[in-house]
Amino acid sequence: MIPEIEKPLPDENEAARIKKIALIRVVDDDAGMLRSYKFMFSSQGWNVKCYSDAASFLEEVTDVPGCLILDVRMPEMSGLTLQREMMKRGIALPILFVTGHGDVDMAVETMQMGACDFMLKPVDPARLRKAVLRWSAFAVQQHLDRLKREAKQADFSTLSTREREVLQLISEGLQYKQIADQLGISERTVKFHRASLCEKLGVKTTQELAVCAVEGFKI
Repeated sequence: MIPEIEKPLPDENEAARIKKIALIRVVDDDAGMLRSYKFMFSSQGWNVKCYSDAASFLEEVTDVPGCLILDVRMPEMSGLTLQREMMKRGIALPILFVTGHGDVDMAVETMQMGACDFMLKPVDPARLRKAVLRWSAFAVQQHLDRLKREAKQADFSTLSTREREVLQLISEGLQYKQIADQLGISERTVKFHRASLCEKLGVKTTQELAVCAVEGFKI
């Protein structure tokens, strides 16, 4: 899973785009650390979701791209155990281990299982921010590439004329009210068409619909 990472970090515009798409997950049993992570990243425009234990994370994990900041020593399920469980379930989030109880052997083990970084507390905030941006950018690109492949296989012939119009306007970044005003329909009808589009094209989010539109209308 680990690519070459010596390439430059995304520029400011690309970073802003990534932050709109990505979700940073944090699993740490230290409530103070969770608050610190939440403030550090949300204040920079990231979407952040914090969990105090591994089980809660596994219950809510979705396919939204991003990365996982993970502690090692936690009650009930350790970070290493969670990493193995994610491998079993095919959860391919880039993992950044941040722990106060690490050693060389542990770092080697996590990296051999596919972790992207291993940092000791107190962590250097600049290093962590760079790692989060780099690996979230990687995850977002992988996600978009997959959507593009799936869009090329989607059957756009099943879409009605109105659904195509709504999809086109979604791809242009218009909001529900703007789409409704432009097409002369209600917001409720726009939402109905969006739900139908998601079902027909096999996607879940508006962002995924936009990718499908860009790729699908090329066919």
